[in-house]
Amino acid sequence: MKAQDSETDYQHTSQLPPDDLSFSELFDFFWARGLGNIQHPDGTSMPWTAASLETALDGSPDKRSIENWRSQSNMPSPEKIRKLSWVIAGDNKPVRTAWYEALIAARHSAKRSEQAALRPAPEKHLTQALENTASQHSSPKTIWGGIGVIVVLVAGLFWWWVGSASSPAVSNMRICDAPYFDDELKDCTQHVSVFVHGIDEVFLSFDFGDAEDGTPFDRWWILDGERIAGRTSFNDAAWPGYTYWRPGVLEVGQYVVRIVVNGEVFTQTFYVQPEGFLPEE
Repeated sequence: MKAQDSETDYQHTSQLPPDDLSFSELFDFFWARGLGNIQHPDGTSMPWTAASLETALDGSPDKRSIENWRSQSNMPSPEKIRKLSWVIAGDNKPVRTAWYEALIAARHSAKRSEQAALRPAPEKHLTQALENTASQHSSPKTIWGGIGVIVVLVAGLFWWWVGSASSPAVSNMRICDAPYFDDELKDCTQHVSVFVHGIDEVFLSFDFGDAEDGTPFDRWWILDGERIAGRTSFNDAAWPGYTYWRPGVLEVGQYVVRIVVNGEVFTQTFYVQPEGFLPEE
């Protein structure tokens, strides 16, 4: 599938994406500079519009969807981000890959922030419950009942705090490939959530919390809901919070890596997708 009309004089960029931008900032950077768009007579690129980007993307997605991206009411899927990377860089694979990974990472970060914002704070629930209790239990007969409710709520918050204050057995799970794996520290320097088909080796690094030295842990590799590999290791110098998997070329699909320590389960997800959208010859 082609990403742009071969008869249109699009000018693919060799500019790499800037670091440390949110998804909306990164998309605005691409949009305002017209990266990959046709050029004015003076050689500067024309800024994108919803209509011009719809044409460059062969009508999929349509202009309305692109306007939603622009207004930040929605974000493109990984498939659409792959098409955007072709619009930006064309056949320049290193630049195309850099833009794809930057947009995917920024999208992933934005999704995590959205999910965190939707989780209610326990303190807010406690305050609201205390206010409701005070307004509903104003007579002497019900004061003691109200105090009992408050005690239960305070105890519940205390145990929630105790549970959250203790370190989980595993944290900071990251998936990466060889370019992002520090072989000396045995650590993924960056979590990569999407790979293209052809990758034959992935690494997993994580931080052990309160697990004692020698504690056994299981790791499972799951493809589209089916467990396809797994083994048991121990928290020791041989496996200091990392593992890797070399099954040959990974199939396209959704993968879940599951770490089990002392009955606790911790997971991380990544995807392997087709190479992308190649221009028609």
